[in-house]
Amino acid sequence: MKPRTLGLFLLLLPGLGHAAGYRVDLIVFTDKYSSAEPAKAAPNLTGAIDANDTRALAAAGIQLLPAASSGLSGALAQLKSSGRYQPLQTLSWIQNNPRAERGPALRLNFADTPQLDGSIALLLGTYLHLEVDLSYETSGGATQILRERRKMKRDELHYLDSPKLGVLAKITKLK
Repeated sequence: MKPRTLGLFLLLLPGLGHAAGYRVDLIVFTDKYSSAEPAKAAPNLTGAIDANDTRALAAAGIQLLPAASSGLSGALAQLKSSGRYQPLQTLSWIQNNPRAERGPALRLNFADTPQLDGSIALLLGTYLHLEVDLSYETSGGATQILRERRKMKRDELHYLDSPKLGVLAKITKLK
């Protein structure tokens, strides 16, 4: 096979020839008026990459984006003005070639929200999934857990929640 023909052939094979890239925008928030449930277990942080570890993120195909570039700025403004919800953290990133099973996860442990800890992972098998494993310590000392793996449709806003803790997330495929 000629080199040009082989190159074209490789581009036509699914999963070969180009990287699948996705943009993830999310907001973690709490409901000020909902009561916390007792925590069941601490979040699983196995393999989670600290958001400040740029070298490990790059090796995993993850690029964090500035908070100002969030694709959910309208939803963030609504949460802030609601009086009921308190945004805890916004995060946006681009991820190339997400794995089908527990691949790289982002660890959410930021200095500005020390009561929030856990991980979020984007997975791609037959469908896109977002795996969220978070804990939030309330001002009263109770800990709330949000642990969910959800099938995600691209370009749609998704809401994952527990009684006290919630996540708004949107995943977009890059062209």
